[in-house]
Amino acid sequence: MAQSVTIPWNEGKGSITATYEGSGNGAITLTSEANTGIDRAQEITVTTDNGAVSEKVTLSQEGLRQPFGLSGGGVFRIKGGGRFGVLKVGEPMETYTRLTYIECTGEQYINTGYVVQEDDVIEMTYISTSATSADKYLYGCSDDNGYIWFSLYSNTAYVRFGSSTSASITNARMTYKLTMEKSSAVLDSGNSATPDFVGLPQVPLYLFARNAKSTGVGMYGYCRCLGFSIKKSSGELVMDLKPCKRDSDDAVGMLDLVSGQFFGNGGTGEDLIAGAEINIAEGYEVIDYVTFDKDKLFDLGIVKSTYTLEVMFARSEKSATPYLYGCVTSPHTASVTAYLSGGGAWRFGSSYKGLSTNNTFINRTIISNGKTDFNFTAGTFTKSTFTTPDTVVLGGYRAASGSLYKNYQGKVFYIRINEGDTPIIDYYPCKRLSDGIEGFWDCVSQTFIQPM
Repeated sequence: MAQSVTIPWNEGKGSITATYEGSGNGAITLTSEANTGIDRAQEITVTTDNGAVSEKVTLSQEGLRQPFGLSGGGVFRIKGGGRFGVLKVGEPMETYTRLTYIECTGEQYINTGYVVQEDDVIEMTYISTSATSADKYLYGCSDDNGYIWFSLYSNTAYVRFGSSTSASITNARMTYKLTMEKSSAVLDSGNSATPDFVGLPQVPLYLFARNAKSTGVGMYGYCRCLGFSIKKSSGELVMDLKPCKRDSDDAVGMLDLVSGQFFGNGGTGEDLIAGAEINIAEGYEVIDYVTFDKDKLFDLGIVKSTYTLEVMFARSEKSATPYLYGCVTSPHTASVTAYLSGGGAWRFGSSYKGLSTNNTFINRTIISNGKTDFNFTAGTFTKSTFTTPDTVVLGGYRAASGSLYKNYQGKVFYIRINEGDTPIIDYYPCKRLSDGIEGFWDCVSQTFIQPM
């Protein structure tokens, strides 16, 4: 009598079917659908109908993909666990280096090769680098069937998703994320628009420019891109592009974590500009942000008046008065703080600039001696010469007494400290897989920075 048992694979999709005929010695037939993932192996147990005989068998199955190689060794792991694999193309395996961002300067574009569908949701995290009164496309395509694009003109975004007319969103240059789908375009600031819908173009979407069937590529963008994705309204990822450098030829572009395809510059000008390299080691994974709930601090080191500090963050509340980071002196002769009260007090030495951050938007602040850039609004304050007496901490503050306080609630997307063009630290969100601890990967020392 034949017995069949179906067992799901522990890794990847699909299942194993084990078929056995007889009640004693005999052959076990193992079958499974093709493995589109990475090579896998699993131990299964097959037992006769009467339970008299039981046999353990290990099944190994070759996959169509191989682990995504990191330039520093190890394999790339995706958010939520598991390994990411690229299609096997022979030896040696292609490797990539993750980047904090890539930057376009008005002469580059990326052809995604993808024709957007009606149930798609497009999300892009960006930092605009130009405020000129000209159309600068962060992505777009058009033909006789319809239009899709996201264009920045001065401080206004013009968006289309299936219409011949644009919907506008103000204060778009001072925000950092756009989510667009049919009849909806929303910035992280909460500002939004409702684009009309008639029909969609049947030509591929381009990043950093517009792909127009009638006139070709044009309307190049100026921005730093931290990530770009397309997913179905059901949540299924279609494309998840992350900034990367291909190690074999140093080409800068985007690696799709869904298909494994690398997308480089299609323009004829200078190559895309690479951000800092994240040479992450095996046992760690890059994440989008570090979450704070008055529960952790990170050491940023001593800060001098010759330094520049840049941070991107989003509060999870707006009524409290926490410190995003700080080292306080009494009197305030060498304090470096980001005090998030209603009016804000971003201190750098003996003076400070008031910056209002009582919101839950994504904000970016650059502060140096006597200058601030808060969401692209410039400010000034009195200069001073100083060196902090102790290290500045992120996630709260160090009091003049030396006591440490954790009181920030929200997210941090990155924090950097430079002296001129020389990076001192460059912290990018990272998680240690062995214990799930969220921290930062320092792109200067290429080490994991865990909470204090």
